[in-house]
Amino acid sequence: MQTTRRTFLGMTALAAGAMALPRTVMAAGQRPSLNIAVQDLRTILEPVDASSVANVSWRVQYSIYDQLLRTNYNDNFRLNFALAKSLKQIDAKTHEIVLRDNVKFHDGSMMTADDVVFSLSPERLRGEKAPGAAVFANFLSSIADVQKVDDRTVRLVTTTEDPVFANRLGAWGTQIISAQAWKAAESYDAWAARPVGTGPYRIGEVRTGDEITLIAHDEYWGGQPPFTSIRFKRLPEIAARIAGLKAGDYDIVTDITPDHISEIDGVSGLSVAGGEAMWFRFLTFAPLKTPILRDVNLRRALAFAIDRDALAEGLWNGRAKALTGWQLPIFGEINDPDRKGVSYDPAMAKELLAKSSYKGEEIPYPTVGTYYPMQLPDNQALVEMWKAAGINVKLIMCENWDQVDNLGGINDSSGGAFYADPVSMLWQILGPTNSLQVTGGWANAEFNKLGHELETTTDLAKRKAAFKRMQDIVEIDDPCITPLHSMPFIYGQKKDIDWQPNPLPQMYLGPKLPSEPVA
Repeated sequence: MQTTRRTFLGMTALAAGAMALPRTVMAAGQRPSLNIAVQDLRTILEPVDASSVANVSWRVQYSIYDQLLRTNYNDNFRLNFALAKSLKQIDAKTHEIVLRDNVKFHDGSMMTADDVVFSLSPERLRGEKAPGAAVFANFLSSIADVQKVDDRTVRLVTTTEDPVFANRLGAWGTQIISAQAWKAAESYDAWAARPVGTGPYRIGEVRTGDEITLIAHDEYWGGQPPFTSIRFKRLPEIAARIAGLKAGDYDIVTDITPDHISEIDGVSGLSVAGGEAMWFRFLTFAPLKTPILRDVNLRRALAFAIDRDALAEGLWNGRAKALTGWQLPIFGEINDPDRKGVSYDPAMAKELLAKSSYKGEEIPYPTVGTYYPMQLPDNQALVEMWKAAGINVKLIMCENWDQVDNLGGINDSSGGAFYADPVSMLWQILGPTNSLQVTGGWANAEFNKLGHELETTTDLAKRKAAFKRMQDIVEIDDPCITPLHSMPFIYGQKKDIDWQPNPLPQMYLGPKLPSEPVA
């Protein structure tokens, strides 16, 4: 979904298998192996495939591939060089990169400009029928052409000026793969199961729907990986993940909810990591699919009836933060810390309801209830808040996201900031290439025009004005989305594991890379 759930709605449930690997090896002089229990897995490992734009994919893939630039999410989203060692702007629409020397792919071949040109080509990424078309539309849509200058130099040409072009190169979609290996694959499906990248770990054994093992790429340009291997094991039940951690079967377990923290915290040799995130839970409204929601006052009343502090404090024990709008400090000069957004105001909700045409009709709220941590408790609490305001919302339990989509109404979603600019958040979540507009749930021509201006002008005053008006549209004039709270990523782990979570879903498990900031 950009970054919302939509991009993996088409994924079917994966069959489970079984395999056991040894526990972490900690013998003197040996690097350890690592065992991680996760809530879910995606075993299509091509990073630009639409199905890879999901939290559960980023965990695994972030250590398999490198991008041209990288964003250090633990250092205030600072942009660093990665496979590119320099970036120079030639003119308003042309950027030139010089590639890092002596970068080896997982198959031992050397990376060249040809691999970069192919990785960003119409065949893989930019074409309408390319496997990366959805990723391109959401993350890299300004790229018009990629040209080889020599074996170490590439020029990237954009369709317009792009104020966030460098940020895009360090977000998602510029993972460089081996052109030779792609062309040698028997089919796209065969390639997508075992792509060849340059990251600190290569793909080892894959058991569809059950587990993925990564093997250290010891010729990695960034240094020796800290683990000999990493096994990601799918365990949907949180109780099973915690039991495995306590038994020593796993070194890290993901998606710990606040009500389970006490089962890990204080246990000898174990600790809880992670917390505050730049990833957010929110609701979307589909008025074009749901006639009752076409009343603007009703949609605004739904937003004002939500006690976001109660959700963050009550359900998440204070580990989540209530979110009232789309401003973030990392947005720098575009950020408006004085903007109030949508607050909890029961009196305003009832006033808006009285102005609306709403007569107590049932509003559908379909949900799978189990994908996001604390999803069902969130769902149930929201229904009760709306009931208190006089709004009749019916929670409908669904087996899959396709069913959720078909029912329209109010939908759960999530998304976040991949880089320090509002293009990476509100515009990517709601733009014309994303789920709500693509599926015909909502559309607003003014919003789309302003979003295009936000991502194509370098004039700061115009960008600030565009972003302000975009927020006015989705909060007041034509509400289609309302924020809830941050979605913390909480992990249980062995205390002796040298690993630092970041505020996004990605899990980077490679060596510490040097800080080489992009000017």
